[in-house]
Amino acid sequence: MRLVSLHWLRGVPLVLLLQTTTSMVMLPNSTGWEQILDKYLDEDGDWWEAKQRGKRAITDNDAQLILDLHNKLRGQVYPPASNMEYMVWDTELERTAEEWAETCLWEHGPAGLLPQIGQNLGAHWGRYRPPTSHVQAWYDEVKDYSFPYPQECNPYCPLKCSGPVCTHYTQLVWATSSRIGCAVNLCYNMNVWGQIWAKAVYLVCNYSPKGNWWGHAPYKHGTPCSACPPSYGGGCKDNLCYRGKNKRQRETEPPNFPAPAPTQPPTEDLQKNEMVNTQQMSQLVTCDTKLRDQCKGTTCNRYECPAGCLDATGKVVGTVYYEMQSSVICRAAVHAGVIRNDVGGYIDVMPMDNRKHYTASYQNGIFSESLQNPPGGKAFRVFAVI
Repeated sequence: MRLVSLHWLRGVPLVLLLQTTTSMVMLPNSTGWEQILDKYLDEDGDWWEAKQRGKRAITDNDAQLILDLHNKLRGQVYPPASNMEYMVWDTELERTAEEWAETCLWEHGPAGLLPQIGQNLGAHWGRYRPPTSHVQAWYDEVKDYSFPYPQECNPYCPLKCSGPVCTHYTQLVWATSSRIGCAVNLCYNMNVWGQIWAKAVYLVCNYSPKGNWWGHAPYKHGTPCSACPPSYGGGCKDNLCYRGKNKRQRETEPPNFPAPAPTQPPTEDLQKNEMVNTQQMSQLVTCDTKLRDQCKGTTCNRYECPAGCLDATGKVVGTVYYEMQSSVICRAAVHAGVIRNDVGGYIDVMPMDNRKHYTASYQNGIFSESLQNPPGGKAFRVFAVI
């Protein structure tokens, strides 16, 4: 059997593209690999007919196993993470992963989506291997990775990787990448680095918000759950920032030492840099900031919205799906109900393909506009950081 993995790393804040060497692991060959396909075939054994009837490109069981393993591995990082978020399954990311897996191209894509998502790829042929074997292989790159401590980040953190590649690992444990969606596809005659694999099992996992920001550590080092976004309300589960029915407070509280009085009041810019670079890895925006202005040479991931955007004048176009060219980020978030107008807060943004129709509505004190057949541009959705 052969198992390989590939990961995309795009330099974001400095608009720098970094290319890394990908890795290949050779495993023994066998004839029992069809077991992995049985879960995806219909009664007649026809993969494509099953797909045409709307069958998902990943089983519920495999999706749950992939998700559970991600959260398990994220909760056991060393040094421990103070802001590692619990990961949830996202059906929209699953859909985009399925569309790319169906191309059977051993490369990252599609190009138009890569600036907005993280992506890990894996493929194998031969004996049966569960999709989680690729997830574990991505994480195992940790053996070649050295975590950059704050004193090494001046101001940008070095990527210290002694092996062929470590960016599968860093994406998997990127603290703010809190949503995942994956797909599995059977590819005939797949070209993998110049070799033709007659029958390859291809795994695509997409992440949002994307990780691997150039010059940043994948997470903040510290007592688990001590630097979670406020919207988690102090919830902690298995060392991960968590919000749910069974949320519990972290078992050990960090020492509550009073902060020393500063010798000189910090400037607004320094406070902004601290927030962006080390705490939530978010971008501070105003009530009038349009998403189109934030997606030029940077990722469109996490933003911190101020309070009081209800009274701003910026447009909101659409409902649930918002038009990127005209809509302001924070008013769209208030309209969608993912933040409260009186407090503001953190939001995650997922850019999407352009839509032909945007629906008007009145929600949470904001009227949104309708739009038909806009020329070019993209849509986006907003999510609460929970």
